[in-house]
Amino acid sequence: MRKMTIILIVLLLPAAIWAGPYNDVSFTFGHQAGLANTQGLNVVYGMNIGLTSRLETSVWGESTLTPHFFGDNSLGISLSWALMGARSTGTRVPGSGINTYINAGIIASMHSDWGFFAPTTAYVSITPLTLGSPVIGRRERLFEVGVSYNWAQNRFGFFFSLFKFDYYVHGSWRDYV
Repeated sequence: MRKMTIILIVLLLPAAIWAGPYNDVSFTFGHQAGLANTQGLNVVYGMNIGLTSRLETSVWGESTLTPHFFGDNSLGISLSWALMGARSTGTRVPGSGINTYINAGIIASMHSDWGFFAPTTAYVSITPLTLGSPVIGRRERLFEVGVSYNWAQNRFGFFFSLFKFDYYVHGSWRDYV
């Protein structure tokens, strides 16, 4: 699983070379409780790429930290829409510093009866509070809540993320100096 996540991130990293005015790139790290780990702690890590002034896509992985270090892993891809204003203006002027995001995506995991790693789950969520923007160079996403449906097991689920930190490597103030 770790190898697949690293390969996917390395394949998407060259997107920064062809990035247009809204195509900022950031790495993300934080907390997420969406796997079937009810007795431990999970971590989320990944990459975000801006598509338009309000839309961005994310590729992320979620892994257990405790009780089994990287014992359960999943890989997700999502689209996020900024509700309260432009997340980026595509110029040196920052977008909205406080925002709310609606997210939707698909998760691949081993949570199925098939016995192999495959897309199994669709989800929608809302991130009610984000502080920061791409031009500022970092962003904190707080209190994301969502629902998911695992069609492989015909089961609905709920997930929560306390915090996620995004650190921009392209499209920040450093690119406009």
